[in-house]
Amino acid sequence: MSGEIALDTSVAIRFLNGDPTIVNQVLRQPEIILPLVVSGELLFGAKNSSRALQNLPRYLEFISACVVVPLGRETADIYAQVRLQLKRKGRPIPMNDVWIAAQCIEQGWVLVTDDADFEAVDSLVLEHW
Repeated sequence: MSGEIALDTSVAIRFLNGDPTIVNQVLRQPEIILPLVVSGELLFGAKNSSRALQNLPRYLEFISACVVVPLGRETADIYAQVRLQLKRKGRPIPMNDVWIAAQCIEQGWVLVTDDADFEAVDSLVLEHW
């Protein structure tokens, strides 16, 4: 799966909100990957919103149109390595972001994000749309 595009939550939300730049970029991709943790964050956001009845079906439709890959044993090992590396740098980031980074590193995905926290993760390939 190396070199494929994975979306972070921030970019997925921009797509769901109709940001034309993101919509155009996403629609040009042959397939879009959502790290499993991103799917969870999107579902939480939809269910927790004041417009849950309107948002949840849209979010579920979007998630089902993407490739969602489960986490595995190797992801857990990479998570531990990334978290330790960040601790040693004195640069902790949110735990969900560590999981997202670990899965992207494991799979060789390019992570598209607006979140500057990911810049601290060595060997994570990023794009900003």
